[in-house]
Amino acid sequence: MRAIFLLLAVSIFGAFCSPIPSISDDVYSDPICPGNIKNLWLDVVVVVRNTLTQVLGSISTIGPVKYPADPRSTCVGVVTYDDNATTQSQLDASKSFSDLYNVIQSSLTAVDSTNTSYLSLALLAAEKALKDGRNRTYRFNYKKVIIAFAADYQGQGTALDAMPIANRLKDNAVTIITVACTSNSDKQAAIQGIASPGFDLVDEMDTPKLVKQLTNALLSANCFCPEEWIQYRSDPNNSTSTQYGICVRGYKATGGSYGYQHAIDYCASAVPGAYLANEFSLNKHAFMIKYMETTWAWEFSPVEYFIGLSYQHNQWVWEQTTGQARIPLDPNGFSMWAPGYPQKNSTDQVIAIQQWSGHPKQEYFWAPPQTNDWLFICQVQSSSTEHYTNYLEN
Repeated sequence: MRAIFLLLAVSIFGAFCSPIPSISDDVYSDPICPGNIKNLWLDVVVVVRNTLTQVLGSISTIGPVKYPADPRSTCVGVVTYDDNATTQSQLDASKSFSDLYNVIQSSLTAVDSTNTSYLSLALLAAEKALKDGRNRTYRFNYKKVIIAFAADYQGQGTALDAMPIANRLKDNAVTIITVACTSNSDKQAAIQGIASPGFDLVDEMDTPKLVKQLTNALLSANCFCPEEWIQYRSDPNNSTSTQYGICVRGYKATGGSYGYQHAIDYCASAVPGAYLANEFSLNKHAFMIKYMETTWAWEFSPVEYFIGLSYQHNQWVWEQTTGQARIPLDPNGFSMWAPGYPQKNSTDQVIAIQQWSGHPKQEYFWAPPQTNDWLFICQVQSSSTEHYTNYLEN
């Protein structure tokens, strides 16, 4: 059996959110990752079937573009494999969807009748093709994805086992999407084990359904964070839960660094567009607490940290990215005030999240002056098909 791999590099030019013209309910909602398949910007390795042309055919531009042209484009290369792997088309070879379609069709007609196929060899060849293509095109700012259609998984427990290679790729920030083309439950489980969490699909012989699943998977992969930042999800304990277009990261200030303004300045310098984090829902509150406790409990007990809420010009406001007006605290919205707070005599003091004595929940109260090591948490808009960034080049 021979399968076919595609290498897909896609880019999009986007913009930061515009200033909020007025306060509305939408302002106090965290956005789900936006997605438009036309604007996909990824490096993708795919085990090809005709289904894939329906997904890729929606992308606006195939082939590399040069500055200052709009970088929203898709580069595609093709690798076939059975008991060996061969690069049929380099990453930057196709200059149009017509070129890509012809490559896919010619590769499909070249399929051998052998029953031997090693996914490990295909992964290695695809990895090399991606690296070589990037070195030629200098398109380094794209998330790497592998989509693997497979009806079998051979070589388990041998030097040709694909699992160690897949784990190494995932450890190096490659998203692997699998499509199991078999009804055999054991084979399905083996193939799905290759996938990144939440990216294991099964071909149920329903082409429209599979096209939609693949499209959504690619859009999800294109929603990602800067290195070492964490994607906000609806369930902090489930890596496959709904992801939001928000990334968070906690930091420690030490020694001569003092207070809230230092935290504001540090967030702004960490990643373009970053700012002290807000909390518009109990879910986000719980997510950030779990993240901060997981990250810092070994060093801090209890874990206490600044969020982006402060008293400015006679009102409580949430921080925003540089150049945008702060958002007033919604008096009818979510907050987690500690008993007796806020207090009228605490004007101009800022808010931290700390463990309040006698209460099991983390709650807001006035932050005392910081003279020792202390924590704060930043957030930034994630990359997506609608928001181009250079996060991977930082």
